[in-house]
Amino acid sequence: MNKHEKINYVEFPAKDVKATKAFFTAVFGWSFIDYGPEYTAFSSAGIDGGFFKSDLTVSIEKGSALIVFY
Repeated sequence: MNKHEKINYVEFPAKDVKATKAFFTAVFGWSFIDYGPEYTAFSSAGIDGGFFKSDLTVSIEKGSALIVFY
């Protein structure tokens, strides 16, 4: 259930979406739903979110996480 004043969804850039999914599945047991080859959403992580294909690394200049508040 969505709650006001709480983080509802978060997105992170990933250079290799397939490898990122494999890592988080193996290490944390997260589940994923793919929305094409360049986006995957995760669940079973305590918060819902996703990874999007990006050749950029996380930084203010090159891109960063998207955090959605409800």
